[in-house]
Amino acid sequence: MIDLRQLELFIAVAEELHFGRAAARSGMAQPPFSQQILRLERALGVALLHRTSRHVSLTPAGMALLVDARALIAKRDRMVDMVRRTASGDAGTLRIGFAASSAVGVLPTIVRQLRLALPDVSLQINDRDGIDIGSAIRLGTLDAAIVRGPFLAKDLMVETLRRDGLVAVLPVSHPLAKRAELPIGELAGDSFVLFPRTGAPELYDTIIGLCSGAGFSPAIVQEASAWLSVVGLVEAGLGITIAPALAARSCPRGVMAIPLEGTFDRTELLIAYRHGELHPLVARFRDIALSAMKT
Repeated sequence: MIDLRQLELFIAVAEELHFGRAAARSGMAQPPFSQQILRLERALGVALLHRTSRHVSLTPAGMALLVDARALIAKRDRMVDMVRRTASGDAGTLRIGFAASSAVGVLPTIVRQLRLALPDVSLQINDRDGIDIGSAIRLGTLDAAIVRGPFLAKDLMVETLRRDGLVAVLPVSHPLAKRAELPIGELAGDSFVLFPRTGAPELYDTIIGLCSGAGFSPAIVQEASAWLSVVGLVEAGLGITIAPALAARSCPRGVMAIPLEGTFDRTELLIAYRHGELHPLVARFRDIALSAMKT
């Protein structure tokens, strides 16, 4: 039976071409070192080295083994390094879910900081309906997710990353576009472009509830599942929308984001993950997301 230690010793003597120096390099006395090389040759049934009292050289079989032995040891070292880095949260695959509303103004910031901090992590981002995220985490198809609160999932761990207000996103030509702040009731006569409820149930219900509390039901003329589509339709003058304040970071020049009165801290940005011992990579992601949302 050949073991990796014997291959390491063989590499040492093949590179040094001197048993004494190879044994010292390997931290062994020469007699047991030489015995290990002999055992390797017997196991293979070939001579790997030409030996004289003054000279050591590789046989053709030894030259062939040296190439593969180096490759095998290097592969072993990479495997050990990857296992250790995965255990420490520095490497591996991280599967993150985002609902449409939680990605607005958030996804680029978190992903950028994650890439800087963990360049060896393979990141899989899954944009899915908000109502599916909890099930995906429970089933293990997602490791964690960024969602908008309230997020009812008693069997998951949920932490607040940031509290956020709401803004009215209007075309620059809108009569209210230059206001510093707006009561939501002043939007009663406008057409609305919103995320579909399936994509962002918590944000959708919050918006409808705010409008209802102000005495009107919003006239929804269009729904779009992607923020760029929503804000593009607003810019084109099809209607207005209401979004988390973080959305103001990614609005095009053709629209204005105006804070809505009384909505400070109205929504929460949350991170959700499974109960139990936190996977090191999920723990690193959690810490990076918390840091990103403080800026």
